[in-house]
Amino acid sequence: MAISVTEILGTDSLSGSRLVINDNFNVLASEINSMEVYFSPSAGTITNLNNLSSEALRVGLSTILLDINASTFDILTNVKMTGNLNMTGAGIFRNDTNIQTLDSVFAGGNPISVGTSTAIPAYTMNRVGNTTAAAIDIILYNGSIGQEIFFIYTEGSGDVDISGFNSNLVLPGATTSPNKLTLNAIGQSVHLLAIDNGQGQAVWFLVGGQGYVIA
Repeated sequence: MAISVTEILGTDSLSGSRLVINDNFNVLASEINSMEVYFSPSAGTITNLNNLSSEALRVGLSTILLDINASTFDILTNVKMTGNLNMTGAGIFRNDTNIQTLDSVFAGGNPISVGTSTAIPAYTMNRVGNTTAAAIDIILYNGSIGQEIFFIYTEGSGDVDISGFNSNLVLPGATTSPNKLTLNAIGQSVHLLAIDNGQGQAVWFLVGGQGYVIA
């Protein structure tokens, strides 16, 4: 809402304009006090707004945590959310464009680590394959509870053995220690889900796939 003050002309006397000057200051002070209900210059905060409309929103200074505009909705990968994220609408789908290839020419060598002792696996989709005679070993580190991961065999016919780190892979009917899954033909797949083992630790459970062998 626009505010207005009374203009004081150069020909007006100072003494005669004293009331106008005071009224102008009162108008400005009242508006500033009204704004400071929402804005705190000293704290650098904005609170108590009923509605906020904007063409874009960015959270973070040196590191951008959230960036929303006409063409982008980016959330920093490592941002943690608590509570439920509810999404509705028929057009919602997962579009995992980041696919990692784990094969006989993988730069990390053999065995191949997926994730680390301090970081969960970064990719949901993993393309695997083996065009050599020697088996390729994939070590799957702990995920985050609720995280899914897929391994899809796309080249060769050599074994790709997937095992967990510190027995974090739970497989039905497994006979070896550590448990492992073997893929060795194009089209075979494994779908794993990380859930709480009852003690607060995320472990991987087999929930689907095609053509894999459990050992």
